Amino acid sequence: MIRRLGDWAYRVEDRLGGGGYAQAYRCRNSSAPAPDAAIKVFDDPYYANTFEKEVAALEIMAGCPGTPQLIDHGRNADGMLCIVTTLIPGLRLDRLIKKQGPLTGGQTRSLVRQLLSVLEFAHGLGLLHKDIKASNILVDGERFTLLDWGVAEAVGDGRSEIIRAKQDFVAPECYRGRHGQATDFYSLGWLIVHATTGALPYHFDSNRERDYRVAAHCLERPELPSALAADWQPLVSNWIGKTPEHRLSGYDLDALMARALAPGELPPSADEHDFRTLGRDCGFLRQAAEAGIPYAQHELGMRLLKKGRRDEALFWLGRAAADGYARSAYRLAMALMTTADAAHGREWLLAAVRANHPEACYQLAKQLLDSVPAEAALPWLRRAAAGGLSNAHYRYAKWLDGDARQADAALAHYRAAAERGHVQARLRIEEIAAASTPSPA
Repeated sequence: MIRRLGDWAYRVEDRLGGGGYAQAYRCRNSSAPAPDAAIKVFDDPYYANTFEKEVAALEIMAGCPGTPQLIDHGRNADGMLCIVTTLIPGLRLDRLIKKQGPLTGGQTRSLVRQLLSVLEFAHGLGLLHKDIKASNILVDGERFTLLDWGVAEAVGDGRSEIIRAKQDFVAPECYRGRHGQATDFYSLGWLIVHATTGALPYHFDSNRERDYRVAAHCLERPELPSALAADWQPLVSNWIGKTPEHRLSGYDLDALMARALAPGELPPSADEHDFRTLGRDCGFLRQAAEAGIPYAQHELGMRLLKKGRRDEALFWLGRAAADGYARSAYRLAMALMTTADAAHGREWLLAAVRANHPEACYQLAKQLLDSVPAEAALPWLRRAAAGGLSNAHYRYAKWLDGDARQADAALAHYRAAAERGHVQARLRIEEIAAASTPSPA
């Protein structure tokens, strides 16, 4: 169960900023003398998965200079999910650039050195930030702080199909369902471009279409702005390359700049396109799908399903699934399970399960619950629950419910489901509480 937050008070007029799922404010502990802090208040009280993920990342980063330090977390008196961190002074880098113009060469070197130090700490503990951009950096003189660890992920086995909603700095491999330390260096390369010239990657300043971003990161030949200083060009050209294995890895800026080859000496990337030809014949998303990008194939397939073009949709989902894209394998399975091709659908479901896709694990568990022995479903329910599915927590709790030896475990899973908005779980918790309350004499 998510714990109760301490006595942190904030005012709407003390808003520090916010994004698509949370708002940040200056706050103060009303029950103890302490410096002002920053509180992040999630917009939806059931964003428990995102909340827990960010708390875990901040706990990993404890003690690292150049990042906010976790002070408190939990639900406030209104039931909203909150994270309290140290208050970092300064102005957001994107706002500073708009207000004063690009950073100087010396400022940029200081920025990159400090971010490399943060990345060395994070990467050394197996954590990727995955959201390095100017709006997530605070500038206070020569001090730079990297904020927002809400989409940070463990490197794990290198598989990840999570894509940031705003895709200005998303590395190409992420669209293929992969990530690694090179993913953060890709974003850092484009950040250098933005910090020193004010320009966004590719043609994002003029084209805000989401599908263009997929095609640009994966297919477009990058062109560096003429305003980018010559001494930055080798390292930046290396870091924004399409192939993660070719990107330089390291945390000593001077050594990295010394090792970086001139742009003309870098190994060529596979089949890059000029901006003028990108999306011209069939649209950005389809071109990326035809080029074998699983994310684009999945998105195209899902859109075609909504339009009722089932055969085309299954073709693209099948292309992505065959490349190991678990989301597509799961969707393909669900589309086939109720047809004459149900056996094929089960094969795709098992493929998604092997990739540890939470919804696929839950679907397999539901099927096994109706079989003999039903206990075979439990490992898959546990996997789905570990992936944050409220239904999985609830079904697992129901399985345990009634066994006095498992009462605490059942209640914990009911609570986890309720934290994620499961109504029946909340009602069952109330029943358990009522049954344990002594009757008045």
